[in-house]
Amino acid sequence: MYHMQSLPWCEPLELAAGIDEPYWVLLYSGVQNEEASGYSYLAHRLSRRIEGDDCSVLSDALTRDRQTFDNSWFGYFGYGLKNSLEKLTIDKPGWPDLPNLCMMQFECIYVFDHRRKTLSLWSAAADVTPLTPKTTAHIDIPRVVELTSNMSTTTYLEKAAYIIERIHAGDLYQANLTRKFSGKFESAPDALALFGKLCRISPAAYSAYMRLGDVHVCSSSPELFLEIGKEGRMHSRPIKGSAGRAQDAKTDRDLRHALAHSDKDRAENLMIVDLMRNDFSKSCQEGSVKAYALFDVATHATIHHMTSSIDGQMRDDCTALDAITRCFPPGSMTGAPKIKAMELCSALEGDARGLYSGAIGWLGGDGSAALSVVIRTLLVGGDRFEFQVGGGIVADSTPQRELEELLDKAKGIALSLGITRRFLENL
Repeated sequence: MYHMQSLPWCEPLELAAGIDEPYWVLLYSGVQNEEASGYSYLAHRLSRRIEGDDCSVLSDALTRDRQTFDNSWFGYFGYGLKNSLEKLTIDKPGWPDLPNLCMMQFECIYVFDHRRKTLSLWSAAADVTPLTPKTTAHIDIPRVVELTSNMSTTTYLEKAAYIIERIHAGDLYQANLTRKFSGKFESAPDALALFGKLCRISPAAYSAYMRLGDVHVCSSSPELFLEIGKEGRMHSRPIKGSAGRAQDAKTDRDLRHALAHSDKDRAENLMIVDLMRNDFSKSCQEGSVKAYALFDVATHATIHHMTSSIDGQMRDDCTALDAITRCFPPGSMTGAPKIKAMELCSALEGDARGLYSGAIGWLGGDGSAALSVVIRTLLVGGDRFEFQVGGGIVADSTPQRELEELLDKAKGIALSLGITRRFLENL
């Protein structure tokens, strides 16, 4: 039974700055808008860790009849879980060598209510001394001295063109081709400081920082994969369709307007909505799955995104883990039909996506859950780093336009690393 104590308000990053432990998690709602839950969670003092290459190791550990933070779990579902869920070919592993699944329990969970400016500590013991907030001083990020990609720009354009050919041939409707960038810093950075910089440049409702031993995950994801209430209400808000931003206000408005009325982006978005509705139906009561707020355009610091929403009521015979696995991987990161798109992208990309395209979040002891889609995410270990970007390719895509969208999505991470768009484009 966890004990709760109220604490004076402070910002999540100020409290996180005082942690020096090998495993801990911050789920950070870096912007407060209608999409955001309004809560951030900081979990530390690891008590149990479950890792594996499928979800069987987690299923027996979950409950749905306790208080939210009793038997709660924090961590990630890596994209490689697709191999066990759909019996797909295992992709060539890369760096960092993380398990497909890592979920953790912690003795201390801080809950930040951004709207009410309240902070509470839920702890396994009643006499826990809270963390002391620290002023987050400016820390310079070391210079990037090496940057490579798993495919050149020319190769990416060729593979995008090949997908378009396959779509016109009737093999599939959409495929989410991604490109991986890897590099080195001049010296090992302060990863939490790097995460803070990324959040300032590209604030997002579903940001996350995880320390996993020697690997640090710095994510500024704007996309909700799945939210499940304790009464079984399921909600998803997939992103499909993007446009870069402009410094000039009129040009920026024009870009947003063009995205909102783009037939190509609407078709791309609708395909994923239909895919997610189908995924929801595997766990939801008949007739309860609804799509709404179709083709909304959300404006972020570095990009405009088209989003839609899907809701459903989970059946009594299903658990949160059932719903997660039946919707996994997030449809916005695969394409349609889902299995065909995953097979094609694996063949074209060559390397395992790892954590990218998976999900980060938490599962409560009361059966609730909240998970983001792993996009706009840096992996850092020592002086090495890695990130990936991609986009959905459809029948009326053009390779050059897909490249432009990919570079737009990389902007926040590139700025946090001190890398120019031209440098990425010329790889």
